[in-house]
Amino acid sequence: MEEKETLELQTIEELDPKLRAAVEKKVADLKANNPKAKIFPLMVDGDPDDEKDVYIGYFCQPSFITFSKYMTFAQKDQASAMRQLARDCFLDGDKELIDDDSLFLFGLMGQLNNIIQMRGGRVINLSKPGK
Repeated sequence: MEEKETLELQTIEELDPKLRAAVEKKVADLKANNPKAKIFPLMVDGDPDDEKDVYIGYFCQPSFITFSKYMTFAQKDQASAMRQLARDCFLDGDKELIDDDSLFLFGLMGQLNNIIQMRGGRVINLSKPGK
């Protein structure tokens, strides 16, 4: 039986120190331009025939308008909707993550859920049964 590969959420501490420093600097630079933005560095490993070992894109959490556009397109074509979301939220980094079909479909697309992940919450029921 084949072993299934899964996406791993890697902490910044687990990165190579040079790569870690570069990612932290880029995020700090992007936050300096927009202090309220949530910045998500997303990494995709390159294949042996790719130009790079690692591709990194820096994305922001979508605005209401961007998310609404994504939801509209997602009802018709999920892959195209995800690509448009990536284009709209891309701030800097390796644009190949969006433009190259293989890097997008089999690398970035699975990670984009991290930028639209819902916050935790609870419903508090104050109504009394039978009323």
